[in-house]
Amino acid sequence: MFEYMDLTDRFPIKFDLKKMREELELLKDKNWLSHYDEGLADGWTTIPLVSRDGSATNEHSQKVGKWGEYKETEYLGKLPYFKELLSAFKCPYGRIRIMNLLPGTEIKEHRDAYEEVSDLAFNQVRLHIPIITNEHVIFTVNNTNYHLAEGRLIYLNFSKKHYVNNNGNESRVHLVLDLKVNDWLMGIFPELSGFEKIENAIARKVIPIIWRVRSIAKKPGRLFWAWYMQSIVRKLRHKFFPK
Repeated sequence: MFEYMDLTDRFPIKFDLKKMREELELLKDKNWLSHYDEGLADGWTTIPLVSRDGSATNEHSQKVGKWGEYKETEYLGKLPYFKELLSAFKCPYGRIRIMNLLPGTEIKEHRDAYEEVSDLAFNQVRLHIPIITNEHVIFTVNNTNYHLAEGRLIYLNFSKKHYVNNNGNESRVHLVLDLKVNDWLMGIFPELSGFEKIENAIARKVIPIIWRVRSIAKKPGRLFWAWYMQSIVRKLRHKFFPK
């Protein structure tokens, strides 16, 4: 399966970084939301342009919704170039976000699974267009390092383990697009070989089983901590052995 793919030269339009950065300035003093999973990163914020219900004000705004029900937020109407850019994608889209990773921060290792899966094999992908970055921003996917250059359209397979480090001195800002694969979108990917088609078909069957097994394996731990946080044991520990 494709793990990384630069799709820029196969896309029908070129991205105008100058216009994107000018419109980004309009968002400088807006309410950038902390990522809804703060355990993954500290310093990872977002402005939703398209969300599950059209809201852009809280944790709920950032979560996955149902295909066909996503709505534009108040921000997109004020950003004509971003709106024009999105109209060039002739496929169904889900969450569309401008995402900022502050300098000296990281997104911890994880996989995108279930409804958040971003993998061509599952006919839904998450594409990145870096607007502002630096040479010290590194995506590590399946133990391979990638630097995503400004103004490029990049596919990464996020069903594999991945993490991001911004070791530079400036923020990293990307436009991030969750897209449903249709014939048009498939046309900007290189044609799959027979082997790759078989590999994708196997992945669609096998990977959800792996997710389920991992979920079952983690369940005892989740149940224990849910019990412990409300238990007398925890209260006694904090009473007699405070930090």
